[in-house]
Amino acid sequence: MKPKTKRNNWLRYGFQWVVLSVIIILVFFPGITKIGSPDFEAFCPFGGLQALGSYFLSGALSCTMTSAQIVTGILLFAGILLFSKLFCSFICPVGTVSEWLGKLGDQLKVRFTIKGMADKVLRSLKYILLFVTFYFTFQSNELFCKKYDPYYGPVTGFGTDVVLLYAVISLAVVILGSVFIRLFWCKYLCPLGAVSNLFKFTLFFVAVLGSYLVLLQAGVTISYIWPLAIACAGGYIIELTGQSRVFPVAKIQRNTETCTSCQLCSKKCPQGIDVARVTTVKHVDCNLCGDCLLVCPEENTLTINKRPWLRRSPVWMALILVILALTLGSVWEIPTIDLQWAEPEELEHAQEFSMAGLQNIKCYGSSMAFANKMKAVEGIYGVATFVQNHRVNILYNPEILTDEDIQKAMFTPQKESLTSLAEGIDTICYVTLQMENFFDPFDFNYLSVLLKQQTEATGLISEFGCPVIVSIFFPEKIMEEEKLISLLESKTLTYETTSGKTTVKLGYQVIGTPEYHSVSRKDYLSLLFTPYVSRFNNREDYSDEVVRSFVLPLGKNRSLSNQFPYLVSHLSNDSGVVEFSTKLDTSLTEVAEIFYVDTLTHVENIKNALLNDTLWITYTNETTGKVKNMFDFSKEIKGHPDPVGQ
Repeated sequence: MKPKTKRNNWLRYGFQWVVLSVIIILVFFPGITKIGSPDFEAFCPFGGLQALGSYFLSGALSCTMTSAQIVTGILLFAGILLFSKLFCSFICPVGTVSEWLGKLGDQLKVRFTIKGMADKVLRSLKYILLFVTFYFTFQSNELFCKKYDPYYGPVTGFGTDVVLLYAVISLAVVILGSVFIRLFWCKYLCPLGAVSNLFKFTLFFVAVLGSYLVLLQAGVTISYIWPLAIACAGGYIIELTGQSRVFPVAKIQRNTETCTSCQLCSKKCPQGIDVARVTTVKHVDCNLCGDCLLVCPEENTLTINKRPWLRRSPVWMALILVILALTLGSVWEIPTIDLQWAEPEELEHAQEFSMAGLQNIKCYGSSMAFANKMKAVEGIYGVATFVQNHRVNILYNPEILTDEDIQKAMFTPQKESLTSLAEGIDTICYVTLQMENFFDPFDFNYLSVLLKQQTEATGLISEFGCPVIVSIFFPEKIMEEEKLISLLESKTLTYETTSGKTTVKLGYQVIGTPEYHSVSRKDYLSLLFTPYVSRFNNREDYSDEVVRSFVLPLGKNRSLSNQFPYLVSHLSNDSGVVEFSTKLDTSLTEVAEIFYVDTLTHVENIKNALLNDTLWITYTNETTGKVKNMFDFSKEIKGHPDPVGQ
C-alpha cells in the first residue's frame, strides 16, 4: 500500500498571499504603487453586482460604483458557471483570513462544525443580508455593503462610508466565528456567498430574472423587491438540499474503484465536505479550491470531470479571471450618466466634444451637477460622464459653439488667499503663467496646497485660457523662475488628511514665458477677496426703505467661511433677517453684513442669535437639528454696539 503523504496546495496558498500582500501594500505603503488614494472596492465583484443592478434600475452609476466592479461581477458569474466559486477560494481576503484563523482554532482544538437543523437555519442569514444589502443599495444608489463589510472597513481605516458599529460587529464575527466555528462568516453571513450560490443555481436564477424582464417589457409595473425576494428565498430553499446539480461545469469526481477510503480528502476540505463519501462533489459549499485533489495519494482517483490534467486548472482559471478583470475593467467603461435633452432632429447634426482628467467628475452627484451646469448653456444637447477616468463627452451644436466655447463654459475661475499678508508690505509681486493639464477645481486646490507647502506665496488666481492662466502672488519678491517652474511641474503631491497622508498625481506643464507684475496692497486685497452672499426669507419682497443692515468685523471668524451655511440657516429662523453677506470695508477689513427688516425684528435679536451657544439649522431634506456654535462674535459685537443703517 502506498504511504499516505499529505500534500499542500501551494499554488492556491501563494495566490492568497499575493492578494493579501497587494492589499497590505495599498493600505500601508501606497507610495510604492504610486496610487494616491487606492479604491479598495474597485474590483469587488459583489459591489459590481450591486452597481449593475442599480444601473439597470436607475440608468446611472452612482458614487463609488465603477465599470471595473461591473466587469468583475460579470466574470464572477461566468467563473461560477464554469469552475465554481473560485473568488471565494483564491481571492477573497475575508475567506483567506477565515481559513487561516480556522487552522488556529484546530490547533487550539476549539473549532467545530455546525451540523443538522442549526446549520440549515443559520444558512438563511446570508440570504437575508443579501436582500437587505441590495434593497438599500437600489434605494440609495450607493453601495450599502460598505457600511458593514469586514474587509472594506479595516482597509479604509473605517472611513466615512463605513458605519463603525456595523463594521466592528462584522469584523468580530469573522475573527471569533472563524476560530471557533468552521468558516462561520462564509457559510452563514456572507452575501457574496449567497449570490454565488444563486449563480450555481443558474436555471432558477435565470428563470426569476427572465420572468421579471419579460413582465417589464410587457408593460407590467412590478417592483424589483419581488424578484429580489423570490431569488433570495428560493436560493435558500435550494441550498437546503446542499447540492448544485447542473452548474458549475467543472466538478470533482471520485473513482470508487481506486479509492482506498483513507479519508484524507474529507479531512483536508476547508469546507468540511465529506468528499470520500460521494462520487461527484455537488455540495453547494464546494468552491473547487483543489485541496482534496492534491492530498489524495492514489493516482487519478480524485479528478475534475474525470480528466487528470485538469488538476491544476482552478488556479489557472482564477489567474485568467483576474487578468481579464484587470484588463477589461481598465478599458471598458459604462457612463455614470448619459443625458440628452435636445430634440431628435437636433441630435442628428450634433458633434461630440470629449475631455478627460477632470477630477471633479468623481461620482453621480458631481456628474449631475456638471450636467445641470452644461444644460444652461445654449447649444449643448447632452452630457455623458465617465468617473473612472474623469472624462466627459458633450453633444453640442457646432453652428453655435466651438470647442473653446465649451471649455470656457466648463471652466470655473477661482482665487484663494494662501496666507495672511503681513503688515507693512505695500507692494505685492506676482507671476502669470499658462499651464497645461490644469483645468478643474481640484487642480486649483492641489496647486494651492503645493504652494502653501513649499513657497511663501500669499495668493493664487486662475482664469480661463487655452491653456489656463494662473497668477501666483508673493510678498515683495518672487522665487527664482527655474525653481518655481520645477515646483509647478511636480509629478505628485502628498498632503495630510483626517485619515492620514494622501498622494495624488499632478502632471502640470508650464507653457511659454512667465510674465512678471506688481500690485499695491489695496488692489491685492480687493483682487483676492471673494464675497459670500446668501439671501433668504423672501429678500426680494422687501424694498431698501424697510431693510437695515448690521455690520461687524469677522475677525478670526473669517477662517470659518466654509461654516457660514450653518450660521445662515440659524439666522434664517428669524423671519425678519433676510440676507447675510461679507465685504471689505474702507480699511480693507473683511466684515459681515446682516440685513433685516426693521418692522419684523430688531438688531438685539440678531446679536443674541450670533452669541447663542447653539446653532439651530434646517437641512436640505427639511429635517432640523442643532450644532454647537463654532463662531465667536463676542469681541466684535462688544466693539460695534450700534447697527449701521442702509
